[in-house]
Amino acid sequence: MTVGDPAASAGADPIRSDTAVTASASGVGSRLDWLLRFDDDVDARYEAEHGAERAAGLRQIVLIGLIFYNIYNFTSITLLPDIFELSVIARLGVVTPVSLVLAWLIPRVAPVNRERIAFHGMVGALVMPLLLFWLTDAPLGTYTFGEAILVVVYANMLLALRFRAALAYTVMACALAVLAAGTKAGLDPALRVALPLQFATGCAFSLYANYRMEALRTREYLRTLSARLASEAEAEARRRYQGLSHTDALTGLPNRRFLDQTTEAWFADERAVALLMIDIDHFKLFNDTLGHPEGDACLSRVAALFATFVPGPGTAPDVLAARFGGEEFTFVLRDVGALEAARFAAGLVRAVEGIRIAHPGRTDGIAVVTISVGVALKPEGDTCARAALFDEADQALYQAKRRGRNRYALADGGGKEAAVA
Repeated sequence: MTVGDPAASAGADPIRSDTAVTASASGVGSRLDWLLRFDDDVDARYEAEHGAERAAGLRQIVLIGLIFYNIYNFTSITLLPDIFELSVIARLGVVTPVSLVLAWLIPRVAPVNRERIAFHGMVGALVMPLLLFWLTDAPLGTYTFGEAILVVVYANMLLALRFRAALAYTVMACALAVLAAGTKAGLDPALRVALPLQFATGCAFSLYANYRMEALRTREYLRTLSARLASEAEAEARRRYQGLSHTDALTGLPNRRFLDQTTEAWFADERAVALLMIDIDHFKLFNDTLGHPEGDACLSRVAALFATFVPGPGTAPDVLAARFGGEEFTFVLRDVGALEAARFAAGLVRAVEGIRIAHPGRTDGIAVVTISVGVALKPEGDTCARAALFDEADQALYQAKRRGRNRYALADGGGKEAAVA
């Protein structure tokens, strides 16, 4: 276990972050315009979650649609005998291969191009039956006009063009139908009105159905996303406030509560542990001379230095740095012996003196802030009570102080002076 999470949490602003996430969750419901379009952020998120599914669905529906589309080659024998060959060539030789190419492209292009492919593919599928209706002179050729209505229904309800595309497609389809019926040679004048009216009715029904489906899809996603963001905000708040409950507000290091929880577990297993109790030398004189604000600044600078001695997660040995209380700090190291612990303590002593924090209140001839360190060891294979090891480290700390401060001492009585830069 390392101190990375609690320390990292201290620098964040949980109130601002949680408020931002909550606001994002509460504002999701308004991210839809009258054309049922998401805003850019939601659209990107939706695409990341459902884009592959949409592409696969489009491909499948295109392939199924081609089967039914080409069934009308059989009806052309009766309805379009004068241009039967042309109708077969148009459907099998033009629409089908182009549709197969578009189906292949759909999952391989950007989302916006995917929807454009679907739109333009349906334009081609619509133009073909209208063109055949317009060209034929066969007595039953008028009945082929209904094929174009089915193409619009297919586009709006099965292919499920996005509503904005379905609206544009339907308006264009109605205009093409009116044009085809209005300019077809030899068409009964009554049919020039009746056929477009029937076509427009079918278009209106299919467009309304498309709107209902698209509204259900988009609004359901926004409701789901809003609930998910709210849940994420709640989880983030719990994580941040849990981090705060484990973090000392002044120094950003883990606090006594986190230290107690961690050491309780570390001392109970059989891995080797070194406990370092650290005290800033003559800190009361520092506060009396410079004032408590400067004292707080001193604690923060020393804590920031200590944080640099904590390796990243997953490294060995495991190192925990924490504020014990007041001007006292603690390091706990796992999987180290006496030699490594002594070197670590000596490095701390040198480092604190090396940052040269002025201490004008000292009377021992040292004009900068220094520390004293007491080191206690739990050998590998042993277990011990947390309180007992803390007592040993505390006694070693007092031994270092009695020997003149700015040094460390081992709890076994073998005190050693730290090298002073």
